[in-house]
Amino acid sequence: MIVRLSYLSGLTGILLSATCAGFVSIKSSTQTKAKATSQLFSDNTLIESSDIPFEEWESAMTPKATNFDDVFVSKDRISFHHACIKTRDIVAAIKFYGLLGFKVSRKFMLPGSARGVWMEHEQNSEQRLEFIEIPKWNLNEAPGKRRQAIDLLDDKFYNLMGYNHIALDVTGSMKEKGMTDLCTWIDYLNQTSIDTYGKHIVPALMCERTIIIPSLYDLAMIRDPDGCLVELVNHRKDFDHEMLPEW
Repeated sequence: MIVRLSYLSGLTGILLSATCAGFVSIKSSTQTKAKATSQLFSDNTLIESSDIPFEEWESAMTPKATNFDDVFVSKDRISFHHACIKTRDIVAAIKFYGLLGFKVSRKFMLPGSARGVWMEHEQNSEQRLEFIEIPKWNLNEAPGKRRQAIDLLDDKFYNLMGYNHIALDVTGSMKEKGMTDLCTWIDYLNQTSIDTYGKHIVPALMCERTIIIPSLYDLAMIRDPDGCLVELVNHRKDFDHEMLPEW
């Protein structure tokens, strides 16, 4: 199954990628401070960390039961609040995510003349995204070049740790429109983008069917204007028989 669109490169895609880099300060049980440099991928080179007592953390988290009930510690009411995406063009981000049901709830300014915005999903105001624009003077773009997020579908970045993508369930939207094919829904999204903004949706992963235990889904990925990945899923059915054992 493939997306039946002749996509152009006019609209850069969206990908939720966050790279964690910097210095880490960790105290062991003996209160001895260990300093280490995290993995940096600016030149696709791995910089080795040193003196980090990872084994202490790993051993402490080794589950005694396969259901992980014994590692659930917090009894407080904790809920997901938001995810944050950095962008080179906050207006383009607002337009793109608006196509996916997010609407602006608040705009604000940050130090250094950086613009920020909160967006909430129209179906659930507790599903929030925050966007922070990198000021043009700080993009360091060469003439004729445009900065993009790391292409996390590229094999050379397969072992890059950290945030990878966000996923949106479009099953309800498809049912409202009488659609059963995810590719057809993406065609609709693409045409809406063209009619509204004159921009094509950029695909990252063509439609495929996959099992996310215990259900069967269709899924695809598209890119936002900064190249961040957005996964789209359509729930097809649940299985009522025994699946493969968990790890």
